[in-house]
Amino acid sequence: MQQDQSLGWQHSRERLEQTADLAIAQLGRNLGNWELALRELDRLPPARSLASRFPRGTIFILLSHDGIAIYPQHPLLFVPEPRAHTVDTHAFDIADQLELRDQQFDAAIAALQPLVKNQSTSPEALLRIARIERKSGRREAALATYGSLENEPAFNMSGVPYGLLAAQAECRLLEELGRHAEAATKIAALRSDLLGGRWPIRRETFEYHWAELSVIDKSAGQPPQSEVRLAVLVSELHDRWIAANRSAASADGREPQPDNSLLLWTTTPERAGGALTAPNWLESSLAVPAKASDVGWKFSDGTPGATGLNVSRSLNEVRLPGRISFFTARSTSSTTTGRRTVWLCGVALMLILVLASGYAVHRGVSQELRTSRLQSDFVAAVSHEFRSPLTSLRAISELLAQNRIGDEARRQQSYVFLNHETNRLQRLVEDLLDFGHMESGRKQYRLEPHDALQLARATVIDFSTEAAANGFRIETNIAAATATVHADEEAFRRALRNLLENAVKYSPDCKTVWVDGTIEDHRVAISVRDRGIGIDPSEQRDIFQKFVRGAAAKKAGIKGTGIGLSMVHQISRALGGEIRLESKLGVGSTFTLVLPLIES
Repeated sequence: MQQDQSLGWQHSRERLEQTADLAIAQLGRNLGNWELALRELDRLPPARSLASRFPRGTIFILLSHDGIAIYPQHPLLFVPEPRAHTVDTHAFDIADQLELRDQQFDAAIAALQPLVKNQSTSPEALLRIARIERKSGRREAALATYGSLENEPAFNMSGVPYGLLAAQAECRLLEELGRHAEAATKIAALRSDLLGGRWPIRRETFEYHWAELSVIDKSAGQPPQSEVRLAVLVSELHDRWIAANRSAASADGREPQPDNSLLLWTTTPERAGGALTAPNWLESSLAVPAKASDVGWKFSDGTPGATGLNVSRSLNEVRLPGRISFFTARSTSSTTTGRRTVWLCGVALMLILVLASGYAVHRGVSQELRTSRLQSDFVAAVSHEFRSPLTSLRAISELLAQNRIGDEARRQQSYVFLNHETNRLQRLVEDLLDFGHMESGRKQYRLEPHDALQLARATVIDFSTEAAANGFRIETNIAAATATVHADEEAFRRALRNLLENAVKYSPDCKTVWVDGTIEDHRVAISVRDRGIGIDPSEQRDIFQKFVRGAAAKKAGIKGTGIGLSMVHQISRALGGEIRLESKLGVGSTFTLVLPLIES
């Protein structure tokens, strides 16, 4: 019964893993299509064919030398670069002296009157006159002067509009005069102008004047966070665009937002484009296949759910943070309930008839089940390893075939990507073929004298580019001596590369891998050390057997075929050496390839 139930769970888990892989692959295709469409965004509103590729409710942002455009139309509470007005401050020196030093307010106003007639100095002069009138107790006259500036579009030298300064001063003056009803009306109108983006002001200016309104009117509250966040995103996109202009290089990115929306952005020296999706973008973009309607998903930390049958997938494959847990909506135990009674009767009869041979049968069945499970895991893992590059190859090939990549630079990047994924498939196929030859004993090794330390350095250099693309750094401490051994160069490189790939694959947090090479007791030892998830001590004995993978790797959703370490073990034996393992769960692992030196 346990074996029957175990097989049922195994089949359900394989089905769930296949569904999860398909869903993540579809999500990756959707995100790729959105990025390609965003690179084509050159005007707003966007073309209908381009906008239809994005989820409903997406907000488009376009920054160019012509200004900032947003579709659908949204007010910007503040802008990255506000306008500023150049004023000859020396023209106000006499008025400042009369007002501030001599306290001759009438004379100061008289000195400012000629400046009111000059268009370039008129807004600043009127603002100063209103201030002097308010200071000298002529509040009604100050109100009238401030009112004449309400529709003034000019900005002062600090990038603050005179209309905003005048309206703010009017609100305070009305409160001082006790005209609270008029003040409340004025405050509401000013708050509406700030939220409507009437003035293109910087963020500090908006926050200062909003805080000033809150001091006057305690019920002002906070501005809508969605509008504040949109203005912040526009400012950040503007900064990236300025950086692209300086470096003359293009860039793009995907950034989840606090409200679960997603910002996709791309910058070139000519323009910057952004697409801000609605918070429910993932629900509309991550869909399980129709034949797996009983499969659900949720954001997860990787711990088992209530049913105990779930698999988690990292979103790193689609350049996003976090993990998603896929689970079945119904329990698999109900499918085996009907067969349980039959099994009970059969087991009872078998115990009566063949009690003496029961132990042997149990061992045989257990071994078969274990072999079947390992083979099933291997097939599922190999399928995933093939599916990932094939999915990417198909997506890029379709885009190239349909001529949907118009830019020559991006087309060249696509060809480079196709070449990379093709090489990845070739290495996988060669590994599988060589493993088959090793298992059958048909693998022929060409043992020739080689410097093992030099081969190690060359292998690390070849692998460093691939590791750097995934954010990893390889630190080496290989002795400068010569260590000549009998080795097959291709097999040696394959064994060391497998160890390096495993160190990168099973180190999700620490992005550094260490490679050491030393000579001791007529032997050369090459070690690959990581600070990854480690291997449980109970599993270390079997980890070099074919198809065997650690429980921690399966729980973390890290894919693998289970033949890499077996190949390393067979290669080390064929070269007359051995492979050693030192590992602690949660701390990391060290694999050491030890080969005998050629006696001189």
